[in-house]
Amino acid sequence: MLYVALGDSVTYGYSATNNRRSYVQRIARSLSKQERVNVYLHAKPGWTSARLLKSVKSVQPSIFDEAKLTTLMVGGNDLLRSSPFLLNGNHSHLMKVADRYYQNLTNIVELAYRPGTRFIIATLYNPFPNSVLAEEYTGLVNDCVRRVARRYNLLLADIAARFDGKEFRFVEGYKRGSIRDFRIRGNPIHPNDAGHGAIAQGFLAMYRRAGVKDIAKGGKLKRTQKSP
Repeated sequence: MLYVALGDSVTYGYSATNNRRSYVQRIARSLSKQERVNVYLHAKPGWTSARLLKSVKSVQPSIFDEAKLTTLMVGGNDLLRSSPFLLNGNHSHLMKVADRYYQNLTNIVELAYRPGTRFIIATLYNPFPNSVLAEEYTGLVNDCVRRVARRYNLLLADIAARFDGKEFRFVEGYKRGSIRDFRIRGNPIHPNDAGHGAIAQGFLAMYRRAGVKDIAKGGKLKRTQKSP
């Protein structure tokens, strides 16, 4: 099977102590117990949702045609680039960022989704849980993720819920959990090995749940219906 992983530095495997401990490779190893898995990793550190969208446009459509599983997790860098507005409490700007994020996700899904592929989109964890503004913005972003999941009938991995209350265990270099921990370099934002494990578990749980439903339906996949 072909597994396509779309995202940013987290999907790339940043802060995992080695490649095998990244969430993408954990998913691949788990699925390989049933069948051979080839991974197409399309992610780079620093990518925002806009940059991922631009890059996805250059991917050969046959890659998405052949994918049995596609995962999408992006948006952390959208949050980081908005950190000055978080500190200033500029809510109107944050709403505009969230609106652009929703449109970028929509366009990525339009390009990458195929009926018959298990497409799982993930909510984002908040590495700064003790910042009210960061919580508010992450909530706005995750509302966008849920709206996209409903619109395209995608599987939703609620990674935010898996990290909630456990950020100090799952985030590399976690300090106070405040947006004021933000630094130009060495930000405490990426998942450590345990965090990558939690993300992998979230995606795998949804993949397997979908498999059980497919069997119950006699192997028939429901065609996506877009909402107006």
